[in-house]
Amino acid sequence: MKNIKWSKLIICWLMMFALFISFSLPSNDAYAASSTKAKVITKTYKSKQFLKYPQVSGLKSTSAQKKINSVLVKHIQRSYKSYNQLKKDMEEFQGDPLCKEYPYACQYDYTTSYKVKYNKNGKVSILIFDWMYAGGAHGSGLVTSYNFNLKTGKHYTLSDTLTSKAKYTKVTKYVKSYMSKHPDIFFESYLLDDFKVDKNTQFYYTDKGIALIFQEYEVAPYAVGNPVIHVPSTVYK
Repeated sequence: MKNIKWSKLIICWLMMFALFISFSLPSNDAYAASSTKAKVITKTYKSKQFLKYPQVSGLKSTSAQKKINSVLVKHIQRSYKSYNQLKKDMEEFQGDPLCKEYPYACQYDYTTSYKVKYNKNGKVSILIFDWMYAGGAHGSGLVTSYNFNLKTGKHYTLSDTLTSKAKYTKVTKYVKSYMSKHPDIFFESYLLDDFKVDKNTQFYYTDKGIALIFQEYEVAPYAVGNPVIHVPSTVYK
């Protein structure tokens, strides 16, 4: 009887241990997610709350993670350098009589922020916005897109998607057609005669293809900000 009790106890313990192991080990879905999606965390550079930048974590490849984070750190280092130059220039200007007459002309500000636009299927797309104000009616900004392969850390350029001159031409034609159909957003067509999508055009990945994001004044008035045009993969495949 005692042996039977011990046998039941051992069987029960083994069942509980097996159940614990099943919860402790990552499922196939969880493992797949870790290799196709990144955790993006916000960092503040040199304790400057207005200089925020992204870093990725949780990647299967530490090498890829280091490559990606290195590129993003280099961006915020450039932002910090731009901020310091702006600060220096404006402080030197403080003694100008114009500052007393028009105080707003001598004010300055700088901000770096970001948005994650795509984070799945082994890729991540991040937009970093650098905005500065140096007096005048309004500030000005610059958007920079970063697109990475989460497995290798490769930094994608638009030419990795538009792999030929013909594909660039097709996308340019599609974009110009879209602009002409939305005159309430974009400049009039004659102002865009020389416009072309090229390797410097900022972009990010989408579920259906890519999205092109433009700089202030590049294709539209300042009030529009950074207009975006979604381009389905069927346009360039």
